[in-house]
Amino acid sequence: MIGYGIMKGSRENLPAVRCECCNRLLFRGLVDIVEIKCPKCGVVHLLKSREQEGLPAFGLLKKGGRQAELLRGSSVQIATDSVGRLITIPRRPQRVIALNASNLELYYATGGKVIGRALTETLSPSVRDKVRNIPTVGIPPNPNTELIIAMNPDLVLGMNAPRHHELAAVLEKAGIPILLQDLTHYIDVLEALRFYGELSGKPEQANEKIRKIEAKYQDLAEQSSHKQSPKVLILWGTEDGLYTALSNSFIGDLVKRLGGVNVSDPFASVSGNLSYAPFSLEAALRAQPEVVLLITHCFGQEAQDKLRCELLGHPIWQELNAIRKKHVYQLPYRLFTVNPGPQIGEALTILFDFLYEDHAS
Repeated sequence: MIGYGIMKGSRENLPAVRCECCNRLLFRGLVDIVEIKCPKCGVVHLLKSREQEGLPAFGLLKKGGRQAELLRGSSVQIATDSVGRLITIPRRPQRVIALNASNLELYYATGGKVIGRALTETLSPSVRDKVRNIPTVGIPPNPNTELIIAMNPDLVLGMNAPRHHELAAVLEKAGIPILLQDLTHYIDVLEALRFYGELSGKPEQANEKIRKIEAKYQDLAEQSSHKQSPKVLILWGTEDGLYTALSNSFIGDLVKRLGGVNVSDPFASVSGNLSYAPFSLEAALRAQPEVVLLITHCFGQEAQDKLRCELLGHPIWQELNAIRKKHVYQLPYRLFTVNPGPQIGEALTILFDFLYEDHAS
């Protein structure tokens, strides 16, 4: 490592600089300029001092943040959602509607309850039983606006998606607040749990859930730091074709946190904002991933198996070492087709096992 500068403050206060490819800790401190090679995955980084200003935690995108400001002596608060919108919401909402599985799971994990919910097949068994008799308001991509307004909610939990942006404009005119949550990274799950714990009035329950998730993640991250970083291809299969998940996607963020190197990142747009990109078999053949993770966007084991066979049955796929060595793993639909919410610890454990299974043969 070649660098110069003055380190300031105690070791605990120094910013941690991590590898952009595998999340390995490179060093702590402030430097004017440094060139450093990651000892884990071999990627060389060039970092300048101005790039360290306001260095965020790994995976945390600065989009306005998720925060709330209580109004003195009032039953309401001003909240900032994931897309930077300022919304006046109740301090303790009583009539909540959740428009997708992730928000519903996270809200129930903090002791909250809803009066309406999305119609979805990706709920965990425990939450599915709790909300079995709760009225539905349509599927997540296309909720029923009339039904939502008729239920007179005091808070709606939505997604950062085009249809929900359209819905927000209508609900605002009706005096109904809607938070658009962008749960695309690991850190977003923890922030949402903390915020929902405040809304439900049970912050201790939320903090305990966060503690368990963080403990699981830290344990797996420590184990992966002593292993060789696997080259990983994440395939997102639909009936319309194949896409590859990049490190800016939720699954890509988890793989990166566990030390995996996403082979599709170098072939994506230089903008750095894409979560998915069209799949290129030619690029995959050049990269020769050691592990292939497959997510099929269809419900039911029979449909998933059929799509898997159609995708990987062509002879040209056999030119991939990971295919020949059968290092291809189907990720569970309920955990990886959407954000797994409070089940993120289970998702991390499954990923770790797939990434670091013995691939020597």
